[in-house]
Amino acid sequence: MREYELIIDEAFKNGLSPFKVTPFNSQLLQECLGFRLGRAGLEKYELKENPFPSGIDITPSWPFPQVITGERYNFLITRDSILNMEDIIYSFSDDHGTINHIFSIDELTFGQGTLMEVADFGEYAFMTNGVIMIYWDTTISDWHEIVASPTIPMMRTICNLKGQMVGGNIVSDWHGCDETFYVWSKIGSADFTPDSDNEAGYRRDPFGGEVYHTRRFNDSVIGYSSKGITLITPVGSPATTFKFEELINIGIKNQGAMNGDFNIQVYVGEDNIIRRISKEGIEELGYESYIEQLSGDVIVQYDKKYKDFYIGDSSKTFLLTQQGLTEIPQHPSAVWRLDNDTYCLPESTDDYYQSITTHPFDIGYAGQKTIMEMETDLLLGDSPEVSISYYLNPSSYATTPYVPLNYQNIATIIASGNAFAFHLRFKPTYDNSRISYIKARYKMTDLRGIRGVYAPAPRGQN
Repeated sequence: MREYELIIDEAFKNGLSPFKVTPFNSQLLQECLGFRLGRAGLEKYELKENPFPSGIDITPSWPFPQVITGERYNFLITRDSILNMEDIIYSFSDDHGTINHIFSIDELTFGQGTLMEVADFGEYAFMTNGVIMIYWDTTISDWHEIVASPTIPMMRTICNLKGQMVGGNIVSDWHGCDETFYVWSKIGSADFTPDSDNEAGYRRDPFGGEVYHTRRFNDSVIGYSSKGITLITPVGSPATTFKFEELINIGIKNQGAMNGDFNIQVYVGEDNIIRRISKEGIEELGYESYIEQLSGDVIVQYDKKYKDFYIGDSSKTFLLTQQGLTEIPQHPSAVWRLDNDTYCLPESTDDYYQSITTHPFDIGYAGQKTIMEMETDLLLGDSPEVSISYYLNPSSYATTPYVPLNYQNIATIIASGNAFAFHLRFKPTYDNSRISYIKARYKMTDLRGIRGVYAPAPRGQN
């Protein structure tokens, strides 16, 4: 009986499926663990390290530790939620060798704050977490802590827009504002006191949601609330103030579920869809079936060199590149880049196989087929194996045991069904520099549905 060949290769350039329901024969992956999706396809994910000296206690307490790097100052924030019940703030040097304690925020005294937000002005930096505000006092060259100010409201988010502070989520008594309000300061000053010309002022979120983040985006600020995303742009007429433009009425999932820079930002929506914001507007990327696997607070971290986004919780993390999505074995609450290297915390790694699973293929014919063997182009590594899930109908399927590939990367593996998903796995000690396809050779074992044309040949085969 004639043997045919199914080639699955574009899936290795497309990564995980962005669709909630993926049709048969889609060149997309169902699972892809231990890889980064680059321009040429799948690359081995390079594990990130913790660069801090061993003497500092960085016990993870999700969504901490938190790392924020700036023009002049870098901050490490850890949370001790077991013994001392406190958040500890450090500053550290670019080489991570010098670490200075700034302040310990005792929960019994201050209450528990949220993730720390920083407005970075280079020489001057201002940070807040909703229970305390800390800033660099240039007159005494030291950090200064305050819990109340006549000119600054206590808020949970803050950013620097070209010399003007824009914040939100007000938790102190401030002109009737609450967690649904945005506020902005006078230009060049940390004074938020409203005045008649509205240079400093406040406004409720247009969607009425709780404000989670304000982040600079080009010459504007993007406001992320629980009910929508707003573009906040400075205007000079009829007064020096801000214009609010509603971008989308789907808010952010939780505080921490966004990240990026002045040109590109990614956030996870309350509907579990990943969206990317750029100068072209808001792009819906999808991937909700994977985000739904995350529990608790979702944290998004950003590698500014590669424009990679780490999206996950304390037990599962996905890596979004400009090419697509994969899954990785580390679950960082903090990712940052200094000295031309990318680091993460926590740096612990799951015990895992690098593994790939395709979406099902029925090969364009609903009748039964029989897979005879599988092949791939792996450079020989550490015990590569293949398996097949074979479907009799969408709700009834079984999976063969894993079979090792021989030295030519071919395995004899027999499975009959109407549709098939293909599995490949190998141990992460394998330094793969090439993996670009899976081939499955099969026979048509049920010809009852064929009239006239005998199995259209894929890829121009005769």
